[in-house]
Amino acid sequence: MGLRLRGVSQSSKVVAMRAASSLRAGITTLYRRADLAPAVLIIAGISFLAHVLVGNNYGYFRDELYVLAMSQHPAFGYVDVPPLVPWITLLPRLLTGNALWAIHVISALVCAGTIILTGLMARLLGGTGWVQGLAALGSATALVLLAGGSTYTYDVFDTFWWALAATILIVLLRDERPRHWLAFGLVAGLGLLTKETILFWGFATIVGLLLTRQRRLLFTRWTLFGGLIAFALVLPFLIWNATNGWASVQYWASYSQNHSAGGSPLDFLINQILVMNPFSVLLWVAGLWYFFSARGARYRVFGWAYLILFVLFIAIQGKSYFLAPAYPPLFAGGAMLLGGWRVRWRRWVVVYPVVLAVSGVLLAPAAMPVLPPAVYAQMYGKSGSSGAQQEAGDSYGLPQALADRFGWEQQVALIAQVYHSLPLDEQRVACIFTENYGEAGALVQFGVQLGDAGRQDFLRCLCGL
Repeated sequence: MGLRLRGVSQSSKVVAMRAASSLRAGITTLYRRADLAPAVLIIAGISFLAHVLVGNNYGYFRDELYVLAMSQHPAFGYVDVPPLVPWITLLPRLLTGNALWAIHVISALVCAGTIILTGLMARLLGGTGWVQGLAALGSATALVLLAGGSTYTYDVFDTFWWALAATILIVLLRDERPRHWLAFGLVAGLGLLTKETILFWGFATIVGLLLTRQRRLLFTRWTLFGGLIAFALVLPFLIWNATNGWASVQYWASYSQNHSAGGSPLDFLINQILVMNPFSVLLWVAGLWYFFSARGARYRVFGWAYLILFVLFIAIQGKSYFLAPAYPPLFAGGAMLLGGWRVRWRRWVVVYPVVLAVSGVLLAPAAMPVLPPAVYAQMYGKSGSSGAQQEAGDSYGLPQALADRFGWEQQVALIAQVYHSLPLDEQRVACIFTENYGEAGALVQFGVQLGDAGRQDFLRCLCGL
């Protein structure tokens, strides 16, 4: 018996070693085929480590509480978002009980993936190692990604799918192989299961292609097959909508009325500069220039897609970060253009990556939970317009993305205290009204303080709203 067990143990070790060896060989082969500059992986690695190291500094962000609450009620759809991210959230929920560090490891990994894809786009456009590194640095220092890498929401996944789809489209345009529409359709389907806004990018891409000489690549059977793959993936979400009164359609139909960002086109442009990183303007404007130049004519669809999305999001009063996933291709194109300028104005162009990196470090505390709130207030002052709901954040003037990570447990504790002060007969019929999804998500996450009966009362009322 002992010999048999020992034999099984030895065979298991052999299988595990072979699997590890195969995985290592696969990763090595993939890296060699990608032919990425080491700088890209270094930048992505630094980003990942930075987000993981600070990810546990504050508390849960309100959107994270919302996603965690949805993961406790698995479904094929929700009113305002598709189901993929809540499904993914089942993994950290089962393994760690939705520990803050665990969900932030996932968001940090997805953010690093977007940075790598940005560098890969530059490489596919023909960029040198310096160009690839600059493109990756553009994504790594964008405030939206700095915030997204330490915030577990569907936005960081959405940006990744856009970047992966753009990478596939570059390969398709470069090689003129319509068969790649199959891979594009697969990624588009996953993107649609993450957030519906990728539909806007799909629309802008199709119109952009029709405006270029590459329009012929649209009219093939592979485009139809790719579309069918995307449709098959999103079909469960469509069925859920059909059986729930097309809730998501109604949500987006009234979006501009209920979530108006306000402001003029100039305000929207200024917000683009601010949410991306003021020092990256040169890079993404250069990207637009590149795609509309003769040198980047083959990939002009990305220039048109950005401009179409810019106008479209202004028209629907979309939030400034809606356009953020469209920037990685611009960073890649801009790096290509600056790489050519390096020959003529070497001294100035070579300094630019340093300026971009320093700006990212200095601006990171405004997007990531790097500094204690009191230290942040001393160094950066009060923002004065955080729009946050949590008093701890408001007292230090943190931006909303940081301020809304404080006070949730204390708020639930106060609600539990009031709830338990009620007579038992009133507790049984009590309903807890919340003003927003963050407060509701906090009650789901920390509702153990209400007791089993109180938490069930709240969940019953929540599900009935």
